[in-house]
Amino acid sequence: RTAQNDVSKSFLQRRRFKDADSKILETRRFNDAPSVPNDVPASAPPAATLVKFVHAPLSFFALDQMTYKGKRTNVDVGDPEDYTRPLVKDLASDASFSCGSWVCTQGGWDSPNHKKATEWFVVLSGAGAVTDPDGTRHDFRAGDVVVLPKGWYGRWDITEQIHKVWINDAHDDIPGASTTPVVASLASFAPHMLERAGTSPERLARTFFDNGRTRAGFWSCAPGSFPGGKGKTAECVHIIGGTVFLTNEDGSARRICAGDTVVLPDGWTGRWDVVERTEAVWASVTPP
Repeated sequence: RTAQNDVSKSFLQRRRFKDADSKILETRRFNDAPSVPNDVPASAPPAATLVKFVHAPLSFFALDQMTYKGKRTNVDVGDPEDYTRPLVKDLASDASFSCGSWVCTQGGWDSPNHKKATEWFVVLSGAGAVTDPDGTRHDFRAGDVVVLPKGWYGRWDITEQIHKVWINDAHDDIPGASTTPVVASLASFAPHMLERAGTSPERLARTFFDNGRTRAGFWSCAPGSFPGGKGKTAECVHIIGGTVFLTNEDGSARRICAGDTVVLPDGWTGRWDVVERTEAVWASVTPP
């Protein structure tokens, strides 16, 4: 138990930011707006054929950059207020993939309607819980990764103002798929719990959720370079620690580091150049 606590603490320390509403402790070299690099070499293929990643530094999701949605009306505990900011929407071949950020102040409410999409989110700051109809409670806090499958319903309780980055996968029903929420802590991604996912450079990974089209997990990579390609898969990657340069097929690139969120649309191809060991949580959608 002590070893797992030490691992969890070290991961959190490597996040290099105090909480999700701060402006990022290290100096950013890029604008706060999500970026699709546009420095296209003359020899690049026509722009219409290029698929580029979308990059958002943590400051893009700072509270003062988000849209105030007002007070929730269906509450029975507290007086919670919502803030949101989208990053992308309608990606994947079936336009099912959306990504953004959400902040909610303390409070609680019932959520009696079955979810129409599978939701993945990483908790940047704060704490809360979702509770199943049978009373099973699933607590989460900063650093945890949560999946709420399509069809889940129950209750939300925000015990400490929460800030999260999320994706939604609005898919058809999957026969036999579980609707039980899944919470994965950083401690569950300790090195001894990971599997080898690649060499040159060494890559370690663990998938903790897979319903046949929506997958989620953790990824760690040693310094080095390798090509990347998504095919039919759209993916969101949130960097926990480390530094990597991500390059599009046309040569445009961005430096990605702790706190950043990157969306790799389906059809993206490019290159990863990992400067220092990089750790990330991710969620992907692969339509049939």
